[in-house]
Amino acid sequence: MNWRAQWGSLLLMLSMPPLVMADELVYSGFQSPVAIVSVAGATYVSDWSANTVTRIDAYGRRSVIARDIPAAAGLAVDGQGALFVSSYSADYILRIDSDGSARRVAEHLSTPTGLAFARDGRLLVANRGAGEVVAVNVTTGKVTRIAGEFSLPVGVVEMEDGSLVVSQYGGRVTRLLRNGQRQEIGASFNRPGVGILADDPNAVLVVDNGASAVRRVGFDGTSSIVADKLRGSAVALGRGQHQELLVGMWGTGAVYRIAP
Repeated sequence: MNWRAQWGSLLLMLSMPPLVMADELVYSGFQSPVAIVSVAGATYVSDWSANTVTRIDAYGRRSVIARDIPAAAGLAVDGQGALFVSSYSADYILRIDSDGSARRVAEHLSTPTGLAFARDGRLLVANRGAGEVVAVNVTTGKVTRIAGEFSLPVGVVEMEDGSLVVSQYGGRVTRLLRNGQRQEIGASFNRPGVGILADDPNAVLVVDNGASAVRRVGFDGTSSIVADKLRGSAVALGRGQHQELLVGMWGTGAVYRIAP
C-alpha cells in the first residue's frame, strides 16, 4: 500500500465513531445501585446497601456526598441543580444542595422508591408500600396523591404529553393518561424494576429486573430489548454526563454503558 492509501485509511479510521460494546463496564465497586442521574458534569449514584449517594466527576473521581440514608433509592435533580434522594426504609425525601447542606422535604411516606420531576415543578414519587404515585411540593412539603391501585410501583416518569408511566415490581408497566384512563404496556416484561426513562414522546426505556435487561416499549404496543445478558440484576437506569445510557446492577455492583 502506498503512502496516499495509508493516509486515507488512517483518516477514515479517525473519522469513525468509537465502538462501544453493549456491556461496557464503566463503574464498579458499588453494592446495590438503585438510581443514576447526571447534572453539571457529574454523575450521581444511590447505593441502597451502603446507604450513600456517590458523586463521580468528569475524570472518574468519586466522593460520597451523603451518608446514613437508610436504603438510599430514587434520585432526581431540579432546575437549580439540587439533588433529591428517597430513603426507602425511613420513608423520607432528602434535598441536597450544591453547598452540601441537606434537609428533609417530605416525611411519613411509604417506602418511596423512584423519583422524577414533573413539568409543574413537583417531585413525583413511586410510593411503593401504598401502591400509589404521589407528588411532593418541595417548597412546602405538601404531598398530593396522584393515582393508586398500582402493583408495587417503583419507578415513574412524566412524558411530553403529560401522561405518567409507572413501572411496577408486581409485573406491570402502566401509562396513566391525563384524563385518568390507563394503558397497560408491560406485557413483555418479566419483572419491571426501578429504572425508567422517557425515550421519545411515545416510548419509554424500562429495566426488566427479572430478565437482567433493558426494554424499550412504545405506546403502540411495540417492545424490544435494548440490552440484555448483563452481569447481575438490573435495577438502576439513567443518563451519563454525555447522555449515554447507564445501567446499574445488583449482585455485581457494576454500572454499564449501553451502546446507542
